[in-house]
Amino acid sequence: MANIEERIYTVPLRDAFNTERVRRAKRAVTEVRKFLQRHMKSENVIIGKTINEAVWARGAKKPPRRVRIHTVKEDEIVYAELVGVDIQTPTVDQKKARQDKQKEKKERVKQAREERKKMSIQEEVDESGKESEKAEAAKEAAEKPAEKTAEAKPVEKKKVEEKTPATNTEQKPTETKTTEKSKEN
Repeated sequence: MANIEERIYTVPLRDAFNTERVRRAKRAVTEVRKFLQRHMKSENVIIGKTINEAVWARGAKKPPRRVRIHTVKEDEIVYAELVGVDIQTPTVDQKKARQDKQKEKKERVKQAREERKKMSIQEEVDESGKESEKAEAAKEAAEKPAEKTAEAKPVEKKKVEEKTPATNTEQKPTETKTTEKSKEN
């Protein structure tokens, strides 16, 4: 049987307020995770939905100053929820289903990598060439309607006469006022 530990903590989130205002809630969630890793001595921490909602309830700029959480440590995995909310640890069947799903995903990724290795360089070039041909065809299709409208309505070029600025030949010379000091010098 698995060793199960249950604890209740009040997690201070003061360090979240030492960051940028818009990143405080995100930092608060990481502070909860760090706190649980330190105090429950486990790297695998699963934070429940209620903790996340409580931290983000007032937005990213104003997370709470502290959060009371209830934790359960089972098989080196820590599950955390707010105090008063039941913690639902996965059953044996759910754990097995998750592991099977992860194995299937790894196998699919491995097969895809092997297929790419088998593909010759020429096939890769051909595939990329097909993609570029499709892109060129799309560009041409986009340009053709624009050309048709240009042909249907020719634009007339109007001659613009240049206007020369009128010069005033009868301009008066500017009078300068001299001060007494300048007359003396």
